[in-house]
Amino acid sequence: MNNRGDSEVDLHRVDAFATEADLKIEEFLQSAPAPTQHKERRPAQWSLYQRIGYAGGLLSLVNTLYPRVLADPLLMSYFKHLDDEHLRWLRWHMLTLLAVVTGGPSKYQGRDLHEAHTDLHITEEAFDRLLWLVEGTLQELGVQREDEQAILAEVRARRAAVVTFEDAV
Repeated sequence: MNNRGDSEVDLHRVDAFATEADLKIEEFLQSAPAPTQHKERRPAQWSLYQRIGYAGGLLSLVNTLYPRVLADPLLMSYFKHLDDEHLRWLRWHMLTLLAVVTGGPSKYQGRDLHEAHTDLHITEEAFDRLLWLVEGTLQELGVQREDEQAILAEVRARRAAVVTFEDAV
């Protein structure tokens, strides 16, 4: 996965976040490997964050995933009230959360996941749809199968915090 130039994340917010987290922005926004390298097997001792292409790989994931999420008939209602600034901020939170769960040099500064999702009434079905979209995006980006499964496991591990509405049976 590659990044340079395809980010919709506001770099001023990246800089502010990095400063707040006591990181140099370069530590967070490390250059990703060339696109032709992402299918090569990377050393097992590398962190998941390194194997998927550092922040650049995560930017590719988030920037490819979000248009799909926003266009999905089941998921779009969760986002229709947000303006472009809120959507960029939401992408930033997703990026930093993914950096943390993949072993990157980030400290998640967002609200508690359950608190952030409690008023959204997210269903099991909606969560599963998001997982399906993440999986398809990871496959399209050529992420190694074991890394794909590790990322999906990290997302699944947050199900209880995100699903805040029980479907009527």
